[in-house]
Amino acid sequence: MNKTIIKISSAAIFLILFSSYIGTSSNAYAVWGHGISHGPSLGYVYDYKYNDGLKIDSKTFDLSKFNQVIPTQTFYVNVPSTITLKIFHTDGAQSVKHVSLYFNQGSAPSVVSSNTSIQIDKDSGLQITDPNNIFKKVTADVSYQGHFMYVTFKITPQASMDTSNIIIRAWDYRLATAQSTVMNALQITSWHSSLS
Repeated sequence: MNKTIIKISSAAIFLILFSSYIGTSSNAYAVWGHGISHGPSLGYVYDYKYNDGLKIDSKTFDLSKFNQVIPTQTFYVNVPSTITLKIFHTDGAQSVKHVSLYFNQGSAPSVVSSNTSIQIDKDSGLQITDPNNIFKKVTADVSYQGHFMYVTFKITPQASMDTSNIIIRAWDYRLATAQSTVMNALQITSWHSSLS
């Protein structure tokens, strides 16, 4: 009887130790089956990183840091351009409820100081705040691929905008939030002034 108890105890201890080892060396995908969830990500979830979280027209940029600087991208008045975001969620891409782009922060890059934004929300749809009438037309297309959500904003400007940071924010059904600031990301100019 004692030998049976010792064998069962030894097997249980081995399984616990083995499970602990597997749990600590696994990548982000392993947490799905363990009841653990994280909020949305724009490029970095523990030991899983992707470096194509932002695409402006045909150029791809890394959003895995809270702040990053990219070469300033130029949109032109009356010319359609796109901004595409790639957002990861451990619970699946359908868990992401809201995505926002904030522009025109002035000297302090913060959501509060921004007066221009484009937002897509699962409940209320596309919302645009544009007091300076910068945008002529904005549409949003959302698609899902496994644990990734792709949001493509198609933007046609109608007025110029000085070089602006873009603050990207996403949150899920539990209001867990991811944010990334892209410094000096975008300017809008007229096509003719760019040729001079």
